[in-house]
Amino acid sequence: MLTRRQLILASTGIGAGFLISEIFKAKKSYAVLPEISKFTEPLPISFASAAPSSLVIAPSSHSFHKDLGAGATWGYNGADYLGPTFEITRGTPLQLTAHNNLGTHPFANSLDLRLHGIQESDKTNPRLSLHLHGSNTEAKSDGYPTNTFTPGQSYVYNFNNNQEAATLWYHDHTLGMTSLNVMAGLAGVYLIRDVDDPVGGNGPLGIPAGPPYEIPLVLQDRLFNPDGSLFYPPAPWTPEFLGNVATVNGKAWPNLNVERTIYRFRIVNGSNARTYHLKLSSNQPIIQIGTDGGMLNTPVELSRLLLAPGERADVLIDFSKNLPGEKIVWQNDATSPFPFGRANAVFNLSFPLPEIMQFTVKAGAANPKPIPQTLRLHKPLIKPIANKPVRQRFLTLGEIVGPLGPLVLLQNFIYWDEAENYPELMERPKVDTVEQWNIINLQPVAHPVHLHLVFFQILNRQKINLTRYLKSYLTTTGSPRQVRTHHIPLGGPTVPANYPPPDPTPFAVAPPRPPAPNESGWKDTVLVYPGEVTRLIVPFGAQAAENLPFGNSFTGRYVWHCHMLDHEDNEMMLPYEVVP
Repeated sequence: MLTRRQLILASTGIGAGFLISEIFKAKKSYAVLPEISKFTEPLPISFASAAPSSLVIAPSSHSFHKDLGAGATWGYNGADYLGPTFEITRGTPLQLTAHNNLGTHPFANSLDLRLHGIQESDKTNPRLSLHLHGSNTEAKSDGYPTNTFTPGQSYVYNFNNNQEAATLWYHDHTLGMTSLNVMAGLAGVYLIRDVDDPVGGNGPLGIPAGPPYEIPLVLQDRLFNPDGSLFYPPAPWTPEFLGNVATVNGKAWPNLNVERTIYRFRIVNGSNARTYHLKLSSNQPIIQIGTDGGMLNTPVELSRLLLAPGERADVLIDFSKNLPGEKIVWQNDATSPFPFGRANAVFNLSFPLPEIMQFTVKAGAANPKPIPQTLRLHKPLIKPIANKPVRQRFLTLGEIVGPLGPLVLLQNFIYWDEAENYPELMERPKVDTVEQWNIINLQPVAHPVHLHLVFFQILNRQKINLTRYLKSYLTTTGSPRQVRTHHIPLGGPTVPANYPPPDPTPFAVAPPRPPAPNESGWKDTVLVYPGEVTRLIVPFGAQAAENLPFGNSFTGRYVWHCHMLDHEDNEMMLPYEVVP
């Protein structure tokens, strides 16, 4: 680990040559990828036989490929990596007791003690916090990053599941070390069912439910040591982890044998930082029927599917017209970090990942099935929220940059502990009201922004003149505030104290763009592009507007953050509080 003095020198530009040398020694110490074959591993598919009452989190070992040895991993409920897929019917509450049975962290050398929340004890007694991503749930069960439990302890979560059928996923959410805990294996899929999409299928939409024709796909990119164990760069912190091996459900470049009929894939981007732009090598359509918060109004036919970290897509693929023996590859042409990469890659190991997995069409007669043209038979159609927002909030995404790349990433240039300790720096929406959140990305990297508790609608996106906007932002009345010395970059540059940021609308350089058709449903994670404002309409409770996809109105403290896990671990996460 680099010393505090070395990082201070880095933040001021002094000693950069020495630092570059040390970083390359640390970050380039990963092994050359072992020679492993593509598309020879069968895709694992795991559904829980019934909703469990306990979730045991335990160490294990896992091999990602037959030509790789097994390395240390973590898993849920007996799995050696990831966890089983849950199926829960809407309105059926689940009390889940999570047990921490862990020991030494597989990535102890990667824990950066300068990051908020990280403790020396996490190396041997790692903390955990379970977040059900996409759940409209009480604050104490939301996986707040400091509501942690250590080895030998347990925590009780109450999920009432009073929301529309959707693709949720559960993962660790511990302050400062989410990226490393998810890297070790702590993620799984959680499907909420309802009358249109019941457990076991045979619903009115005629779409598959459960194996063998409905299959969760957890997409993650990974790096490996020569012995087959997972590799994560040692400390100091890495801005964006990008791997050179595509893993799906815990297997490297797997293959799935498919019959000549329709399949349903519940896709979760569980990667640390990689955005995927997926297409099928056969050029056949991807038919999206659902997004983060549930079903769309009607199917959307896509040639390519864009999916940022934390986002989910519910899609149908019709293999009935493919010939027996045909091999079809999920391909990916997205640059990471999306959309342009980084000009300064000293801190980054950036790998293209053009192939993800393969489908092999089995012999047998074709069994075509109709695609439903209406997806919300027993639910109201999704329409723009009619209620006028009671408030607009202006929220920025920024970073403090040293000569070698980003040192810390911030929302509104506010640190986590500042917002926790000073309520005036925290967003505090009133329960059962509608607000408009305007998120302004001041960086060259797109950020997937996730709001806990609620689903929202994307109003529009709009390009702005960043140079003019920043000039206004930095010169607005208010005195700049010095970064406190216990924060990275340890005595570095000043950052603006102006709160809230100014309205970006006067700085627009293009008309607003509506969301893409496959983004027109309910969302909890949105990709915010560089140099743009993304406007969201957010209902903070079931009584905030009509026909919302959830039935609860909760108060309490939640979080909003970038879902690039390395970013949220280094300050790009803030609490917000829903107040009575």
